[in-house]
Amino acid sequence: MGLTEIFLLSIASSIDALSVGASFGFKGIKTPLKSKIIICVISFAIILSAVVFGGFLRNFISDTTGKIIGAVLLFALGIYMMIGAFCNKEPVECDRDKSSNIDYKEACFMGIVLSADSFTAGLSAGMAGGAGFFIPVMCVIFQTTFLSLGEYFAKHISVYINKNRLGIISGLLLIITGILRIFI
Repeated sequence: MGLTEIFLLSIASSIDALSVGASFGFKGIKTPLKSKIIICVISFAIILSAVVFGGFLRNFISDTTGKIIGAVLLFALGIYMMIGAFCNKEPVECDRDKSSNIDYKEACFMGIVLSADSFTAGLSAGMAGGAGFFIPVMCVIFQTTFLSLGEYFAKHISVYINKNRLGIISGLLLIITGILRIFI
C-alpha cells in the first residue's frame, strides 16, 4: 500500500469528523482535550483491530484476492457515504445530556461513531498489507484535526459547511482509493 493510498484512505475515512465538529461549533458544544484524547484512543483501537483482523484474513487468501476484496470494500463504503450524503443524514447527536460539553461517556460514543467508517477502511488496508500501524495513526490524526477544524470554523468564522458535499467528497476519495488499489 503506497503513501498516496494511505493518505487518501485516512482523509476519506476521517472527513465525517469535520461535519460533526462543525455541527458542534454551530450549537456551541465544546469538546475538551480529555474528550478528544478519549476519542483518539478509541478510534485508534478500533482501526488498529480492523487492520490486524484484515492482516489475519490475508493469511487465508491470495494477495490478488485480498486486493480485490479490499477494493470492493472501499468502493462499497464510498457508495454508501455518497448515498448518505444525498439522503441528508444528520450527524449523530452526541451531546446527550445537553450540557454543551462532551463528557467522557459521550466521547466514548463519539469515538465509536467516528471510527465506524474507518473500520472498513482499516480492514481493507490490513488485507492489502503493508499499512500496519501507519493507517490507525493517520486516521486518528486526521479525525482529530477535522473535528477541531470543524468546531473552529463553525464557531469563529461561521462558514457554512455543506455536509452533503463532505459526504460526496469522502465517498469519491474512497472509490478512487479502491480503484487505485486494483491497478497499483
